[in-house]
Amino acid sequence: MLLLNRKNIICVIILFLAIISKAGKVMAIDDINQSGSVFDEFNDEYHNEKKEEVKKKPIVIEPFCRNLSQSVTYWQMTPEDIQVLKNKGFGYSELIKIILISKKTEKPLTDVVTRRNRGEDFKKICERYAIDYNEIKKETKRIKLEVIIYEPK
Repeated sequence: MLLLNRKNIICVIILFLAIISKAGKVMAIDDINQSGSVFDEFNDEYHNEKKEEVKKKPIVIEPFCRNLSQSVTYWQMTPEDIQVLKNKGFGYSELIKIILISKKTEKPLTDVVTRRNRGEDFKKICERYAIDYNEIKKETKRIKLEVIIYEPK
């Protein structure tokens, strides 16, 4: 029984050496480490094909975002820009407030979005930028009602 196990071990070693041999020459461990995996070239081809297959999904624009961009043209925002914000998880009122604060303070939209994502409420954001929160609230309600009224059903 012990002889049988030794034969199996010898067969496994020979099989292993045959697998790692390259053109009849046994590669040293340093050669394996330097050249990387034998399958690297196949992995690269696979990942390059995957990158080509992955395409950006088209943005589906909700009627609210389309109407908002048409209603408030002085914002100079496309429906796609507004929809991207909506897709980040902001509600209708939040969208309007973020854009209003950004336009009134002439700060980049990303600054206001970042502050909101950090957990600051709109009242604190308005205080930081020295604008009246109640005015923002009133204008948000007015714009939202206007946009929802014209929304097709």
